[in-house]
Amino acid sequence: MCGMAEDETRHAGARLLRNESLVVEVMDPAHGERYYRGARFSPVASVLRVAAAGHEFLDNPLKHDPMTEHAGLPCEFDLSNPPPGYAEAEDGEGFVKIGVGVLRKKGANYAFWNAYEVIEPAKMTVTWGEHSASFHQVCAGAGGYSYALQAELSLDGPTLTIGWTLKNTGEKKLLSNNYVHNFFRFDDHNVGPGYVLSFPYDHVATGLGEEQSVKGREIRFEKEIPKYINAGVPYPEKYDGPNSFELRHSADGMWVKAVTSIPGIRTALHATRAHVCPEQFIHLEVEPGKSVEWTREYTFGVGE
Repeated sequence: MCGMAEDETRHAGARLLRNESLVVEVMDPAHGERYYRGARFSPVASVLRVAAAGHEFLDNPLKHDPMTEHAGLPCEFDLSNPPPGYAEAEDGEGFVKIGVGVLRKKGANYAFWNAYEVIEPAKMTVTWGEHSASFHQVCAGAGGYSYALQAELSLDGPTLTIGWTLKNTGEKKLLSNNYVHNFFRFDDHNVGPGYVLSFPYDHVATGLGEEQSVKGREIRFEKEIPKYINAGVPYPEKYDGPNSFELRHSADGMWVKAVTSIPGIRTALHATRAHVCPEQFIHLEVEPGKSVEWTREYTFGVGE
């Protein structure tokens, strides 16, 4: 056990997983007052909070809009590309938002910020353990697209792992991009001096502000961000090493390393004064009757 006073749920509709190194708060998809109730992010394996060695690693404000604002480590399929069936559907007909269910099309072009009506939420079951949780979601689908989504969340020492399986149960090929909107915040430190984001490969980041600097493979946050940045780190074409990043705070030694098991297409970098969000995007193609698997692994620490 971590031996922390924080070893209790902070948010309504959440469950605690714990081991000797971590306290992890996970959103319960079945709870009516859960942290996020919109139709953009999936409720599957949605981690709200991680504590280790008396420190907090994620941004999860108590006051927020549950329909539009999320926190922690929420997963989303198809942020900027049209979800399965959106292009073929007529206005008002259903399309599939993987991880959520069948939504109603509104407008010619998909935009993640639109409040799409949920026609039929995906059916879901969760099995909870002391330091693990198993999520299973099934979507009957629309327009020939349907899926089954499995997520196995487990703790092993200082490492949190989420293993994903997406099965195509429909008649048409699934094409989807997936990422996790990692809302990192180290204790009460605003994003600024001390925060350093590094990658295991050379890169040319785009969209950074004057408050950030680049030194080799590192992006350093030199000053607090006045509003926000939306930057990008391209994934190298010929790179065959780990799809990972490390974020650390030089003042108190807090750090997190994230590893995705399959190659990426890019890492988006969203940051505000409250949080820094490196987002590892991957591309998924699944033929009817087939499945694809991947894992996202987070290791949290303080010091070396």
